[in-house]
Amino acid sequence: MLWWLALLVTAPGTGGADAVLDWNAAFIESVEKQTPPPVLTARNLAILHLSMDAVIVRSKGGAAAWSAVGAGHEVCLAIFPSGKSAFDALLEKEMGRARLSAEERQWLEAGRQEARRVLALRANDGSATTVPYVPAEKPGEWRRTAPANRPPEMPHWGKVNPFALQRADQFRPPPPPALGSAAYARDVEAVQRLGAAKSTERTAEQTLAARFWSDFSYTPGPPGHWNEIARRLAAERRLSLKQSARLFARLNTAMADAGIACWDCKYHCNFWRPLTAIHRAGEDGNEATVADAAWESLLPAPPHPEYVSGHASFSGAAAEVLGDFFGSDRVNFTVTSVSVPGVERGYNSFRACAGEIASSRVWGGIHFPSAGSEGLAMGRKIGRWTVSEGARQR
Repeated sequence: MLWWLALLVTAPGTGGADAVLDWNAAFIESVEKQTPPPVLTARNLAILHLSMDAVIVRSKGGAAAWSAVGAGHEVCLAIFPSGKSAFDALLEKEMGRARLSAEERQWLEAGRQEARRVLALRANDGSATTVPYVPAEKPGEWRRTAPANRPPEMPHWGKVNPFALQRADQFRPPPPPALGSAAYARDVEAVQRLGAAKSTERTAEQTLAARFWSDFSYTPGPPGHWNEIARRLAAERRLSLKQSARLFARLNTAMADAGIACWDCKYHCNFWRPLTAIHRAGEDGNEATVADAAWESLLPAPPHPEYVSGHASFSGAAAEVLGDFFGSDRVNFTVTSVSVPGVERGYNSFRACAGEIASSRVWGGIHFPSAGSEGLAMGRKIGRWTVSEGARQR
């Protein structure tokens, strides 16, 4: 039995008192199996939770719960059709093998209809289009990065229609430090020391954090990791169905827009990864940088431009939404990682956690410090915007 199905807290036949958490867990399980790009995961999580929130807000009692179940089942099937058996099993578990009344079936169908409406609204949002990417060989320009040398991932994503933002570049950060600047030299030096595969200056704790937050293939990815944090907190604090619906809708709307804004910035600036920068430091025109053709990063660089950090952008947005929802940034929580099984890390602040995540990309050797700090700043702006817009629309 799937782990999330075995651990359901939903009482049989209630129509899913915790349907939001149940379907979130089921969705993340499919993300781990199929490992879509993080920006696509964020978009699809927003669709899932906006659908559920919409039916829960305008329903009461059992109607809200059953409508949420219908919406969750419909979106999960649409996004991950190969997971039908698992999603059907969850649906049956939540129904408690009970025979639904005609009214309960109407509620289920209302949820399905809302899900289909939201899916239709996003059908032509630009997520399925393609744009040409013309590689460049100029100093500072991104190019395929060893060892995998994969092609650029999702170069069109900055053109996707945002959920709450007015436009993708609404909070676009300033450009990365100029190649000849002292700030750029400091960035290169920091990664060269701390992010090397065989660094003697990176601490064991920093190495652990880099791996813990790596969130690459066959993990929930950065958006999924923050959803796991939110799900644990929602369960511990016994949030109501409507409270959980609001939390996850805002969290995932913010991260979906953070992904769009981040990719807009990435392909607008088209900045090279530290591995390339260090190997080709002799081409940057900066006397303070030192080339090292043998340098290797602790983690493999993802296949897209460096600036800004995607994980930092997602994390800045998530931390702001969670802090607003729980009334304070100073919240104690623990989190695990598929990347480092058996390890649990604890935090007393959402922003502190997000800050560690941004730094972990430097310790992993795949981002410059400026990409992390600017990604965090942009994500925080998007999180605050999402909270403000969500409050205004309710």
